Order: sequence, then structure tokens, then C-alpha cells
Amino acid sequence: MILQYTFSPFHWIYMLVGGIVLLVVSLLIAKYMHKDAIKRGIKNSEFWLIIGFFLNVIGLLLYIFVRKNYEERP
Repeated sequence: MILQYTFSPFHWIYMLVGGIVLLVVSLLIAKYMHKDAIKRGIKNSEFWLIIGFFLNVIGLLLYIFVRKNYEERP
């Protein structure tokens, strides 16, 4: 028995909205990590920007763990 399942128009809308939400959250995490890395004087802040964009929450948790080694500059 072969199961056939077709997507209704609402499924495509939900996937589109979910993709946009994921993109916006990725951008916000990457922006926060980059600005905080610059504020703390971390030399490879662009690296953390890319990590934050592609790894999202996992990258943010990794950054929070690593940034404890750096002091916040006024």
C-alpha cells in the first residue's frame, strides 16, 4: 500500500512563515553575538557572526560559554 499525501496551500504558507521566522531569529542571534564580541574586544568577531547565523541557538550557547574568558570593555 502506497500512501499519498499532498500539501494543501496552508502547508506551504506555514513552511514559508516558519522559514522567515527562522531567518529572522538567526539574524538577531548573529547580530547580538557580533556586537557583544566587538564590545568585549574579541578579535574574531566575524567568526562568531557566521557561527551565530548558521548554528543559531547552539552557536549562542557556545558563545556564552566562550565569552566568559573576556572582560566587557566600557
